Amino acid sequence: MYVVDNLSRLWAGAFLLGALEGCATATVRGGYCAPPTPAALSVNPDPPPLDSASHEEHVAALAGLSGMTAEQVSRSEDLRLRVVERVELASLAIGATSAELDCESERAEQAADYLARAQTNGVQGLTIGSIVAATLTSIAGVFLSTRGAPALAQDTVAVSGGTVSAGLGLASLFVQRRTNYENGRNLLADVWLGPPTSETYPPVVWAYLTRAAFSNSRRAPIRDRIVARWKQFQQVEDPATAAMLFGSGGSYDVDSLRLRAAMLDEVKAEVELARQDLAALAAHLLR
Repeated sequence: MYVVDNLSRLWAGAFLLGALEGCATATVRGGYCAPPTPAALSVNPDPPPLDSASHEEHVAALAGLSGMTAEQVSRSEDLRLRVVERVELASLAIGATSAELDCESERAEQAADYLARAQTNGVQGLTIGSIVAATLTSIAGVFLSTRGAPALAQDTVAVSGGTVSAGLGLASLFVQRRTNYENGRNLLADVWLGPPTSETYPPVVWAYLTRAAFSNSRRAPIRDRIVARWKQFQQVEDPATAAMLFGSGGSYDVDSLRLRAAMLDEVKAEVELARQDLAALAAHLLR
């Protein structure tokens, strides 16, 4: 009975360990990726030209240089300085946004790596426990057999030990660590919701993401294409998932943290492409 009692305690401990492994860790707070102060200098894009306008005209409007031609710029040093200034300010806004997106992505990845390590340690602990339980069961079975114990006692030990070992093995399949993760200044929210103006993105970046002229098809804005991909591949339309990703935060596991990081990286890649248009505009006007 001593052996049976100890195996019963081990079984209870397995349930407790499995429960503890599913508990959330401390809250992961944000805020350090946000800019310390709002940008004092910012490019305010001009109203977009007609849909039939050339791509260069749309980029010029984005940089606040509507109506400016290479011929005009070539004859005026002031206009050349204005082009350089506006392109540089737009580039700074893009760079700052890209840096914040990258920082938020790394923050999510770091939290995911921490949870993954904790989850691996939990699985290893349960696996070791399962091996120990199986070993003790075998030893106990041999001990009872050599001492001539009743068949009922031997069967009880074998069944109890096998149950404990199997329970620990099954518990390892359900180890899923979670953490309370605060989104704070959520750079995914405006991309998902699509407000007319954004409180998290500079005007030049938001105009680039929401004007159809800057997408490859020129039929739908880049923001719409991003959201369509999220719906198709990431399945973020679930209300609970949407509230977690696009709200102020929630209880994240490893997969959802890495999903968040991938979504931030996708937005960053699109924002960075605006530099190509600005470089082409500068090359055209300053030739």
